[in-house]
Amino acid sequence: MDLFQKPRLIVMPLAPDSNQSFDGAGLGIHFLLGNLFGVHPKLTECWFGWRVKKIFPTDTAFTACCRGLPPMPDICALGKQEKVRYWLTGTYLTEGEIVQVSMTLHDIQGPVYDNTLPLSLGDGMRAFRHRLHDWLDTVDLAFPRTDTVLWPEWITSKGLDCLGRGLETLYQTYITPKGGAGNLIDLTWFNRAVAASPRSYLAHDLKGWALYKNQEITRAKSSFEAALTFNDKGVGALSGMLWCAVKEKNREKALEYALAKARVIDADPVAARAWVDKKISE
Repeated sequence: MDLFQKPRLIVMPLAPDSNQSFDGAGLGIHFLLGNLFGVHPKLTECWFGWRVKKIFPTDTAFTACCRGLPPMPDICALGKQEKVRYWLTGTYLTEGEIVQVSMTLHDIQGPVYDNTLPLSLGDGMRAFRHRLHDWLDTVDLAFPRTDTVLWPEWITSKGLDCLGRGLETLYQTYITPKGGAGNLIDLTWFNRAVAASPRSYLAHDLKGWALYKNQEITRAKSSFEAALTFNDKGVGALSGMLWCAVKEKNREKALEYALAKARVIDADPVAARAWVDKKISE
């Protein structure tokens, strides 16, 4: 398949502005953006976590990037290396109740686009996503379906901080895998994110993935199910339920969630069925 007929986009971690000390907000917003592009029908699904180890071979390089410390990644070189056309980078600056999110959209086949958008948590992050949609429309990347990207994301500033710190913990396990009963992912930040924002889709979804990585499948399913009560088109949580069903060799449930995910991203249901058959038989 021609890469650029249906291109990929990766959202890089947002680094703190030069006037901003590091906290988890940048990674939390990065997670929000990743969940938006993960349901973009014009793009091939492509999560940052899938390639984090190739982009950052060491924990040190990854944590430095999250804090805006040089050297920053060479986006053009990464685009060619990973065969990913679009890359979104950026910084964040908290000003009272508003987070100023400065973003650069890199097209390795074309120009670079810059924009700064205000993000408020008080409206469920919806005004920010409307503005993002309008900006993307100017570069022909607007979301064809807004019903999948405008769920009310009720997360507090503390929840966003904890969410980002939990995500950093999870990514670090992708770079340096952990294994064994005595070497599991520490769930502290994930639990704090959910406690601080019990109505947050993102917090429940991320905790589900941490539990899945810890092989706690029953608890992971509970977290993904909770996430779906706040966003029933959340592709991350649908994928989580799908993988849990695969782990349990439950073909009926795996097919249910594979088809639900296909509907959200406008994917081929025949291909979804074939994927389930293959995974269940492995």
